[in-house]
Amino acid sequence: MGDLPRGHGETVLVIDDETSILSITQQTLETFGYRVIVASDGAEAVGLYAQHRDTIAAVLTDMVMPIMDGPATINALMRINPRVLIIAASGVNSNRRVAKAAGAGVTHFLPKPYTAETLLITLRDVLRP
Repeated sequence: MGDLPRGHGETVLVIDDETSILSITQQTLETFGYRVIVASDGAEAVGLYAQHRDTIAAVLTDMVMPIMDGPATINALMRINPRVLIIAASGVNSNRRVAKAAGAGVTHFLPKPYTAETLLITLRDVLRP
C-alpha cells in the first residue's frame, strides 16, 4: 500500500450514518495525509459545510441515509457552493438514484463497500483533475 496516492493536508467532509464506516474512512484518510471532518447525517453535514466551506476541499457522502438522504444533502451543499466537489458512495445499485445524484452535480461515484485504494484514487482524481 506504499504507492497509494496521498493527500496534502486537504480537508474532506465525510458523511455516513454508519459509525464504523465513518471511523474507518477517517482513519484511512488521515493516515494518507488528509484532514477529516465527519458528519453522521445530512443536516449535520450541511451545518458543518456552511461553517468550514473555505477549508473543505471535497465531500464524500453516503447516498442512502435516514431523514436527509444523499441527493437532498448534495442539493443543500450546492446551494451553499455550486462548485462543491462531491463523491457519492452507495451500496445500493439503483440506477435511478445514481442518475438523480449525477444530475445534482456529483463528480465521482464510489461503490460500497469501497477499499482504501479505491477511496484514495477517487479522491486524487477529484482534487487533481
